[in-house]
Amino acid sequence: MNNRQFIDTIEHNLTRACGVAPGASVVVALSGGADSVALLHGIVALTEKLKLNITAAHMNHMIRGEEAETDEAFVVGLCQTLGVTLETYRFDVPAFAERDSLTLETAARIARYDFLRRVKNGVNAEYIAIAHHMDDQAESVLQHLIRGSGLKGLTGMDYRAGDIIRPMLSMCRKNILSYIKSNGLSYRTDSSNLIADSTRNRLRLDVIPYIKENINPRVCESICSAARLLSEDEAYLNEIASNEFENARLNVGFDRHKIAALPMPIRSRALRLAIADAGVCVDIERKHIAALCEFLGARTGSRLDIPHISAYISYDAVLFSPIFEREEYCVPLCIDTPTTVSGFSIIARESDPNTAVFSPHIACMDLDKLTLPLTIRCRQDGDRFWPIGSAGTKKLKDILIDKKIPRHERNMPIICDASGKIVYCYGLCVSDDVKISKNTTRMLKVSFDKECNLRYN
Repeated sequence: MNNRQFIDTIEHNLTRACGVAPGASVVVALSGGADSVALLHGIVALTEKLKLNITAAHMNHMIRGEEAETDEAFVVGLCQTLGVTLETYRFDVPAFAERDSLTLETAARIARYDFLRRVKNGVNAEYIAIAHHMDDQAESVLQHLIRGSGLKGLTGMDYRAGDIIRPMLSMCRKNILSYIKSNGLSYRTDSSNLIADSTRNRLRLDVIPYIKENINPRVCESICSAARLLSEDEAYLNEIASNEFENARLNVGFDRHKIAALPMPIRSRALRLAIADAGVCVDIERKHIAALCEFLGARTGSRLDIPHISAYISYDAVLFSPIFEREEYCVPLCIDTPTTVSGFSIIARESDPNTAVFSPHIACMDLDKLTLPLTIRCRQDGDRFWPIGSAGTKKLKDILIDKKIPRHERNMPIICDASGKIVYCYGLCVSDDVKISKNTTRMLKVSFDKECNLRYN
């Protein structure tokens, strides 16, 4: 691959595979190594043609002492030479790893991507360009295979994943080094990459070279070709799963019988979509999906906790809710004084009874029947309530079950009078003994506005 072919490949991958439009702003992750130097140099060569706005970003992980300092000085000089704006950042990754019980590799990755996104947001860029190439792809796929990954892990990295783009993913390391050499570019070598002390380094330094020498000299190309084919299969299965996932969607939750009837490859993907729909996208493993598949046949009221999320069975539905610690609160509710609690903005005002609203989310009560002061609190075990039209008080828990209120929505705000009696349950109604009537002359209207999309534990 000559210089022209290298630049043409970068352009094709940027505009076609990554979807970068002319005039876009791109942050280029610049470690100072050969790959990132070649990427920056190639993108700069396209700046005028594609009208790109380029910012380089370099993070000193504070792992390699003086060597890291020299890396930082190198990228500063490189960006000055190329006329590229550079953002630098120093972060004590070893301390972060120790504090959060992470490996250095994991801690460095978390810190690096956090920094890159802060730079992206700071310069209003659309993309972050990473210098991953074909050899990196092969290492990733092989690592996932060894760890027993499912199909998704064997598809490897994408040219574009959200705001992350990889314009060199179709290039092998050999072609990148050839471009570096033909342009007389200097670069830094990370000494930690030359020590076989991690799975990826062992694959890079020992396993893949052995396969190249003894089994298949084009092993990286072969692995990447297989990954592309598997990616097509994965996309097809995901499309089917997405359709079935939407077909199983109910007003609240998903039809558990429809999901349970799906073939396992589609069922597992539909469950992952349901979990993601509830806002959880990390730490969900195959064993958790297997547990959910079995859980679909559980009885009403059953609950299953997996990382970051709870699943509930409510009659024919399965519901998913992020796990939050149960919020405990009990605060005064004063007339004409706004109160904020549990994600709600609440205001109580004396109003004309003729403006009464009969809604489970607005409390309209006869003010003369209330014993002030009022408080607003979370639900507690043993609570009893007298719903409008019923013969008397009942356990609130039984009322919620009878009305098929999902378990994760049962920690609703409750208004109590001075004696502690419940006069209103959010999402239900006011108590029968404080309801307004034709004889009501003064009405208290309490309005609840959600400040966020709540899911109760």
